[in-house]
Amino acid sequence: MSTIGYTRLIEDLQLPVRMPERTAVIASSVNRRVDTADRILFPTGVALEDSPLGHLEFALRHEVIDLEIIDAAFEHIPPASLIARLKAAPNGEYIRRACFLWEWLSGRSLEPGVSPSGSYLDLFPPTDYVVATQPVRCQAYRVNDNALGTAQFCPVVRRDAIPPEAGLAGLIEQARQRLLEAAGDAALHARAVRYLYLSETRSSFAIENETPSAQKEERFVQLLRRVGEKTAVTEEWLVDLQNAAVRDGYSQEASYRTRQNWLEDAAGRITFFPPPPDALRDAMGGWEAFVNDTRRGIDPLVKAACASFGFVYLHPFMDGNGRLHRFMIHQVLAQAGAMPENLVIPVSAVIMKHVPEYLAVLKAFSAPVTRLWDYRRGDDAPTIIRSPGGRPYRFFDASREVGFLYAMIRSAILEEIPNELAWLKGYDEAFAAVDAAYNLPKSDISALIRMIRSNSGTLSANRRKQFAHLPEEVLDAIEKIVQQVFGVSTGTEVRGKE
Repeated sequence: MSTIGYTRLIEDLQLPVRMPERTAVIASSVNRRVDTADRILFPTGVALEDSPLGHLEFALRHEVIDLEIIDAAFEHIPPASLIARLKAAPNGEYIRRACFLWEWLSGRSLEPGVSPSGSYLDLFPPTDYVVATQPVRCQAYRVNDNALGTAQFCPVVRRDAIPPEAGLAGLIEQARQRLLEAAGDAALHARAVRYLYLSETRSSFAIENETPSAQKEERFVQLLRRVGEKTAVTEEWLVDLQNAAVRDGYSQEASYRTRQNWLEDAAGRITFFPPPPDALRDAMGGWEAFVNDTRRGIDPLVKAACASFGFVYLHPFMDGNGRLHRFMIHQVLAQAGAMPENLVIPVSAVIMKHVPEYLAVLKAFSAPVTRLWDYRRGDDAPTIIRSPGGRPYRFFDASREVGFLYAMIRSAILEEIPNELAWLKGYDEAFAAVDAAYNLPKSDISALIRMIRSNSGTLSANRRKQFAHLPEEVLDAIEKIVQQVFGVSTGTEVRGKE
């Protein structure tokens, strides 16, 4: 079987790019296109010109639109060949797309001397991709530029990779209504809102295996309260956020990084290289433009996922990137008007319950990108022999990221927030009942309720020793109050250890 399309371009032109998820090949065993998990099989008679431009046009027709490979291939495809093909077929759909992409990616003009006269065609077919709903028309090739971003930063999102019900409006309204119900009790509402901020703060630190001090915790809470600031996202603004998010003054930075950074696993193996400093600034400029855009009509969920994961992939600072990556989820949703004021969805709290899936999303990007780097380990820092530049970080398929973020937001709204509101209401009810029945210190009542509730309705043997100054019948009665309030049935008299 011989490779064709993108894979053939990579092999013949030695392109320093990630391989496509599926390899297109000619197979004598099929008489029509056959899609498998890792291959696209085409019959021997498929129409194909065996040249770089021929394979590019074939890929545009039969494979996904992969901007990383296309951009790299254009360095080897002479502009004259594009012009000659356009003159031969001025209304050809795929050569028009190719010519538009050449100009869009290079920032230069082909000046082909021919004007297509056919109907306008979409750069990204809306049936296959999530697109900008307010495209920009390119008259020269009669192409609607409905890309999500610009040539400096443009994620791609496949429509079939996102659940068909993945809309935020209904979910956000449910969260708003639940908090409005709690607003009838001013104290409960205030505690619920405080929970949202604290939960997001603690979970964001916990994801990075860090337990913040009370001071750091409060600083991050105040940072979250800045979500939705009516300001452009700029380097200066992000530096200010980074200074508030990092562990200490030594980690605070004055600009985007000017040094190469990398991530290691517990064994000291390098697991990820962000883009080199000389490619970072242009990529961040494209990322900023993507976040600040208000005219293209990008779905808020898609924008939040692309912006937040794009940020952590670019890793513009030496420290604090993970926390700012999760902060940007809230910021982009708020900027898009998708979030009511003072509502922070505890996304990080849900991510904490799905850390393996979260790490799998990050690894699906970091592993193939890091394989593009050639380096040698050193005592203090790796010696970089060759890097892929900024291309793989500017152009990536964010379908997996969008689907993951939707699942996390959905769980936060439908499960996490209701569970916390139920806990707060139950806690108040149990506290009042215990306080009315027994003259105990309030701190003891609070501790007992939390211990019993967290241990499935029973007070463990170890905890009972901690409260040995109270009669057994009192502890039994408090257990029953907590069980009744929270609807817990232990189903056993055996007391385990917490």
